[in-house]
Amino acid sequence: MMVDSERDQLLEIYKLHAELADRVSQRREGANRLYVSLNVGLVVFLAALLRFGFGDAPERLVLGTIGGFGALLSVSWFIVIHSYRQLNKEKFRVLHKLEKQLPYQFFTLEWDPQSEGKKSNRYWKLTHVEVTLPTIFCGMFLLFIAYSTLK
Repeated sequence: MMVDSERDQLLEIYKLHAELADRVSQRREGANRLYVSLNVGLVVFLAALLRFGFGDAPERLVLGTIGGFGALLSVSWFIVIHSYRQLNKEKFRVLHKLEKQLPYQFFTLEWDPQSEGKKSNRYWKLTHVEVTLPTIFCGMFLLFIAYSTLK
């Protein structure tokens, strides 16, 4: 049986860990905003070049370079998402472990509706949705590379 001081200490540790998990999610969101901005900026830059011309640079070289840079940027974004997913997964694993010692298991019940006898609704994890955008951008940039090599 846990005494009140131990329970209070556990609750404070739990609150701190939940706050740290939330901060990871905020950093993840900020990283996603950065990568969206960089990719959109690259597309806008390419659109401006297409509109106003490439100057003396060969079109193939410009399209290939922008495509290569954009593809690398998209792969980097995908890796960052994966890293944040791993970090969040471990943070929530620890939170679930801490919750076992608390009277109410907030996160465990939220992620497992069947634990309260409810029918589980199928949902997509955020990471699965998140990777869609870098995949689309990467595919588009790979098409630029393919077009520049075939032209």
